[in-house]
Parts: sequence; structure tokens; C-alpha cells
Amino acid sequence: MAKPKHVAIYVRISKDRKGQELGIQRQEKACRELCERLGWGIYRVYPENDVSASTTSKRKRPAYTEMMRDARDGLIDGIVVYSIDRLTRRITELTNFLEEQKEHGFAFATTEGEDTSSANGRMILTIKGAVAQQETERMSERINSSLLQRREKGKPHAGGPRVFGFEPGSNFQRVVPKEVELIRRGYEMLMGGEKTPGDVARLWTEAGARTSGAATAWTIQKVKRVYRSERVGGIVTYKGQDIGDSVYPHPLTREEWENIQTVLDERATPAAQGSGKRKHLYSGFLKCGTCQSTMRVQWATVQGRTFRRTLCHSGQVGKDGQLGCGKVSRSYSWIEERLDELVEAALRKRQPQAQAAPTEDLAGAISVLEERIRGLRGRWKDGQMEDEDYFDSLKHLRAELQALRAREAAQAVRQSRTTADALTVWLDKNEENLERRRAIVASVIEEVAVFSVGRGRRKPPEITSIKVTPVGDENESAQSWDA
Repeated sequence: MAKPKHVAIYVRISKDRKGQELGIQRQEKACRELCERLGWGIYRVYPENDVSASTTSKRKRPAYTEMMRDARDGLIDGIVVYSIDRLTRRITELTNFLEEQKEHGFAFATTEGEDTSSANGRMILTIKGAVAQQETERMSERINSSLLQRREKGKPHAGGPRVFGFEPGSNFQRVVPKEVELIRRGYEMLMGGEKTPGDVARLWTEAGARTSGAATAWTIQKVKRVYRSERVGGIVTYKGQDIGDSVYPHPLTREEWENIQTVLDERATPAAQGSGKRKHLYSGFLKCGTCQSTMRVQWATVQGRTFRRTLCHSGQVGKDGQLGCGKVSRSYSWIEERLDELVEAALRKRQPQAQAAPTEDLAGAISVLEERIRGLRGRWKDGQMEDEDYFDSLKHLRAELQALRAREAAQAVRQSRTTADALTVWLDKNEENLERRRAIVASVIEEVAVFSVGRGRRKPPEITSIKVTPVGDENESAQSWDA
């Protein structure tokens, strides 16, 4: 079988508490030494640091996904890993990997010497994968048992982001008295029935308090998030189940926390189906030219006329952590038309990508193998070979031929690919195409600053009333970009 020329090295480590990537560096060194001994050419390294591959992990592995996509596309013809448990700890994922290898014909090797070219080798590899999965599941069982015992003793989970009211770095064991006082004042306001979460947000902001994490001004949703947290009521949970009360201080009692849930539930209204999706092409891209907060796009009816407008909302948080100024409100249609023109002009300037030249000519190697198979068959028919020798040799030649044909097919697919016609997608303004058009906008426009044009205007706004920041350029205005 021809030696792979474009080999991927996949390295992974589950825990890297110091962030020094020493584990994956050791794996990469061993894999490079193996490639050098085998005479395999290295295409690139696919590293994944501090990423688990166990059955209990829900995190995605982007490097692994990219590597398998490159293998399917024929960009790589071999994969090398340090050991099978570095590749995966899931038996189903290992089975899928072996099926992908069989279908696309790429080579595979580990520094521990696993062999996938024979049935016995694949069986041993599968057994090792099952053992690796069992190890992770047993470890998970021990950890879960320990965590449950800790919860039953009234000790809440120590991880996760800081919750307002608790001291940073205290693992939710100590509270901040000033923040606790604000939480209790907000509780009294809400329980009185006359105040709203918006009033609480203004109270906390005026008192100089900031949200944990981003340290921004308070909004209605952020206030609700504080009161919705079981930690604020000292409730210990495990996998969504109420276990008991925390032994550490907390801002509200369990009874008070349950009372505030009733108040918030009474004020809540169910969101309409699909309300979380973007409904307007440039929503999210428009920024207030005064305070830099993200502007909203919504339908409005004024004097019997219904139209779309974009506005700076006083409840929106800007870049400086303060609430929006509420000083800019504009008709959305004019802005949309101008931006449509700019995006279309940018797309028309783009040149189609040239097709990549073939990396290797496999036709000759395939012809040689086919001729060897015909010669082998001829000798066997003439009685010059025993059946056992013939079928054993034929098996190896056919496997090598299949791998070469798979690489040739993948190469043909790459050559037949053309750059997607973004302009055609852009001109399709059907509602079903909105997300694809937004993706195109994101490749052209970074953001758009919108400035006020005053009230009572009768003529169209000036182009300078919006400032477009193209992708890759934060200083260029819309007017100079369009020119």
C-alpha cells in the first residue's frame, strides 16, 4: 500500500489545569517520531487541549470534527494518534471512526501499535475502546456518588459563575452584605405588588451595583435571573432535584425564595413560538451612534401608519456597561435599502476562487495494481498458485486498490467543487433564506453605527447618518467604503 503523504496528527488531553499544553506536546512529539519511522508525510496537527472525549462529556470537539471532515474530503490520507483513548472513549464513536476509515480508505496508526488492516486488529482495537469507555463510566459513578454525599450534607456545588450576593472566590460560602441588602430591598419591593423588576434594576444601578461577570448595568432580565437562582434561597440541588438547604449563609430564606418565584411567575407571559429567531436582516448589526448599545428593530404604528423602526432602548446595555441612552429612533426601511446596496456592491467585487491543482496522480498506481491482480488471477487459473496463497494475496491487493480509488474519488470531488455563488443567495429575499443572508452580511459588515437625524424631517437622511464598519476595518465610514 502506498505510504500516506498527508497525515493528520490528532492530540487531546482531558484536563489541563495549568494551561501549559504539556500533555498534547508530548503526544505530538511521539506521533511525529512514529510518522518519521513509517515514512509518512505530515499534513497538519489537530490539537484539542482540556477537552474530554468521554460518554459523560457534552462538549463538542471541533478539531476532531474538522479532521474527520478533511478525511472525508480527501485532504488527508492518514491519521496518527498517541493511543486509542486519545482518539475517543466512546465505543459508538470508535465504531463510526472505523466505518469512516473503511469507506474513505485513509491509513491509521497509534504509537502503541494498533492495527486496523485485519479483522483481529479491529477486534482488539474495539476491545480497548470498550475498556476506555468503562473506565470513564466508573470514574463518573464515583464522582457522582461523592457529589451527592456533599449535597446531602448541605454543601452546594462550588463551581459556576458568581451569583450576585455572594463573595467572589468563596465557592458560595460567604455573602457580600451590601449586595444582600439590595437583594432584600428588591424582594420587599416586589412583594409589595406596586414595584416591578424594572424598578429593582434602577434601584440597584443607582446604588452603584453592577452585574457579576461583565460588570454592566442592571436590566429586567438580569434582576429576574438573580431571584430565579436557587443559590439565593439557599436551596441545594443535584441534577435538578431539590436535596435540602445550604449550611452556608444566603440572601433569602427558602420560603422567601418560593414567594418571589410566585410573583415572577404571575408577571411572566409565554413567548410566542419562534420569537427567539431574528426577524429582520440587520438586527444585531445596528449600534446606537451615541452610546454604542445594540439597537432594536420592531414594528410601530403612528397615526394609523405601520412601519418598521430601529431604536436605542433605555433598557439595553451599551459597551461601557451603562444602559442605552434612548436618543436615537430611525425608520428601518431606509437603512436596510442603503445597507443592501453596500453588501451587493461588495459581493460583486469578489472574484471566484481558482480551483486547486491536483496534489497527486493516482491513475498510474491504480493501473499497476489492476495489472497485478489480473496477473495473479491468471497464475491461479493456470494452477501455479494454491488457493490459500491466491486469496490471501488478492485480499491485500484489493484493499490497497480500494484505498487508492477512494483517494482518487475524493480528489475528483475537490476538483469539481466551485465557490458558492453568494450573490445568487443574497438576491433571494424569501423569508426562508433570511439566516443565509444574515451570514453573508456578517462576512461583509462588522457593525453599523446609526445617528439621530432629528424630528419632523421631510427629505431622505444623509448617507453620513450611518457609519458602516466593514469586516476587517474598524475605522472606515460607509460613504468612503461605498465609493
